[in-house]
Amino acid sequence: MGTRIKRTHDRRARALPQPVGAQPAVVGAAPRTLFDTHLDLTPLRGRREGLVRCPFHDDRTPSLSVDLDRGVFHCFGCGEGGGRHRFAALVGVSHLPADGPRPRESALQVARRDAWRRELRRLEEYREWIGPLFEIADFIRRSTRAIRQAREVATLLGPNEPRVWRMLEHATEVEREALAVEAEVDSILRSGRIA
Repeated sequence: MGTRIKRTHDRRARALPQPVGAQPAVVGAAPRTLFDTHLDLTPLRGRREGLVRCPFHDDRTPSLSVDLDRGVFHCFGCGEGGGRHRFAALVGVSHLPADGPRPRESALQVARRDAWRRELRRLEEYREWIGPLFEIADFIRRSTRAIRQAREVATLLGPNEPRVWRMLEHATEVEREALAVEAEVDSILRSGRIA
C-alpha cells in the first residue's frame, strides 16, 4: 500500500484578508475583484454564482452562496450575508476596488427601461396641460356641489321664500357655465388635440 498524505488546512490563514490590489496570479489577467481576492472561487469552475467555502467560520464544505454579477453573498452555515460593502467590512477592507464592467442587460430589461423612459418623457410633455385640466375638474365638481346644495336649501325653505328664487337663478347660471366648460373640454379631448 502507498502512503497516505494527510492534508491539513490552516483555516486561520485563509480567513485573513489579502491586501487589496494584489497582483493577479496570471500575467495579463484581469484585475481581481473583492470576492476574487478574499474567496477561493475554484469550486465555481468559471461560473459567476454558486457555493464556496466561507472565510467567516470553520467551513468544511462550501456553504457560502455568492453571486459575482450582483455582488451579494450569504452563508448558510454562519448566517453572514449582504452585498459588496458588507463583505468588505467583514474582511476589513476600507476601500472597495472599482467595479468591473456591468453585466449585460437582457433584451426584456432594456425594453422595460426604454418604455419607462418614453412614458416619463410623455408625462413631462403633458405636465403643462394636466394642471389646468385638474383645475377645470375642480371647478366643475365645486359648481355641481354648490348647485345641489342650493336646490336642497330651496326645497327646505319652500317656494314662498323670496330668497329661494334668486338663489335658484344664480344656481342655474353657475350650472350653465359649468356645463359649457365641461362641453368645451370634452370637445378638445375628442378632437385629439390632447391625447
